[in-house]
Amino acid sequence: MALPDLLGNRRGRRLAAVAAVTLIQAGAVGAAAFATRTLFEAMHGETALSLPILPLAMLVVAGLVIAATRIASRVMGERLGQDYAREIRAALFEHAARMPARDVANRRAGYMSLRFVGDMTAFRNWVGLGLPRLVTGAVLIPAMLGVLWLLDPVFAWVAAPVIALTLAAIAAGGLRLVPLQRRLRLRRARIAAEMAERMPLAPWLDRLGRRNTELAQLNKRTDAMIRAALRHRRVAEALRALPDVAAGVAAALVIFFGHRDGLTPGTIAAALAVLGLLLAPLRDLGGVWNHRAAFLAASVKANAALSRGQRDLYRGRQSLPKGPVAVSFEDVMLPSGQAFNYQVAAGDTVNLPLDDLDAEAVIEMLLGLAAPPSGRILMSGIDLRDLSRGSLRRGVALVGTAPEMLQGSIRRALTLGCSDRPADDALDDLARQEGLGPMFDRLGGLNATVREGGRNLTPGERQAISLVRVRLAGSRLILLGAGCDADIQRRVAGLQKRRAATVISQRPFP
Repeated sequence: MALPDLLGNRRGRRLAAVAAVTLIQAGAVGAAAFATRTLFEAMHGETALSLPILPLAMLVVAGLVIAATRIASRVMGERLGQDYAREIRAALFEHAARMPARDVANRRAGYMSLRFVGDMTAFRNWVGLGLPRLVTGAVLIPAMLGVLWLLDPVFAWVAAPVIALTLAAIAAGGLRLVPLQRRLRLRRARIAAEMAERMPLAPWLDRLGRRNTELAQLNKRTDAMIRAALRHRRVAEALRALPDVAAGVAAALVIFFGHRDGLTPGTIAAALAVLGLLLAPLRDLGGVWNHRAAFLAASVKANAALSRGQRDLYRGRQSLPKGPVAVSFEDVMLPSGQAFNYQVAAGDTVNLPLDDLDAEAVIEMLLGLAAPPSGRILMSGIDLRDLSRGSLRRGVALVGTAPEMLQGSIRRALTLGCSDRPADDALDDLARQEGLGPMFDRLGGLNATVREGGRNLTPGERQAISLVRVRLAGSRLILLGAGCDADIQRRVAGLQKRRAATVISQRPFP
């Protein structure tokens, strides 16, 4: 997978709309400049009450239009940025969902949060602030030079070189921001990952006498990060300050050459007003490079995440036939290096003749969380890779102490992945049949909250929840994890007698 196209999903059209809004803004600036000239010229020898009404009204209307178009362009940019960030999140999540579960689990602490939180700001700001401001500058700056030309060509001739030199300096400084931004983000990410690793272990590190050592290491990394942040900030703020210098130089030149050429004070005042309005897009262009540098740094990490291998599954749309599932392993390479050949007849109950590492890998493959690295697994004669996602989800289920759980209600925990959710009465009755009555009494029934990962549940309760899911799905291949206790094993044996199913256990099964 690759990063979404910057101009895809109608974002190109929306940027064109930003350009159109900016043209309206440029027209308002021009109208304000000419109204200013008219008013300054009318003020000579006149009272305030005798000033022409039309130019005054034009100034007011121009101010309203400039404000409205500026707000509109910023809101449109925000929508662009949020839309692109949403596509990035979706792409990263979908890619991670297709990766082998073990590859995702083995990523270092903070990996997912960096992708889904830290880098989203960079993506959103480039599309939502950087690109719209770049478009605005590309439209507004030439338009303002045109207004200066209409006021008097000398203003355009003296302002254009100053603006060109400023843009060149901003571009040159912007190139320096890219490596500075990458270095800063790298140091920030390293501190975040180390803090995420050490915070849960803080009491133990203190007990081991590592508190001062770890604090010293944190301070050292923080000092390096601060130095990188200051270098980056110095360049970024210099780019934003360049337009102020340019505005001062251009204003001085406008006054000097306007006076030299005998232009009226009203014309000079109008040109100065245009230069004042030109300062905002120039400042924005100074910040654009910072957004671009952050975007490029974030893109490197996002592209690395999106380049990781995915599971070779769901190639076809075949479904498991009715009845218990027969399983055949043919030269399946396991983590230990052995090629696994094994047959499980439909309706049998077997213990995997493997150590825990290899058995866990086999269970992950049967669940569709990983593809066989070599060989093949046949399920009722169908290659595992050719089964549809839905058939594999319904047909194969794991009973264990760590079922996948999201924070929410007990109802949600019981029915996660269930296509047809039963009524509350039926669900309550089913859960109590599997021994969850005490949990309901303790937590408060189906509406009670399950914390992230089921942290407020006992291992036995988590096993019972996974067994309820098996019953709701009607699974015909039941896998038992290593931590299943004797009570759950007896319940699974009873379920197998009531419903034709195959049972494969990681540990000995009575």
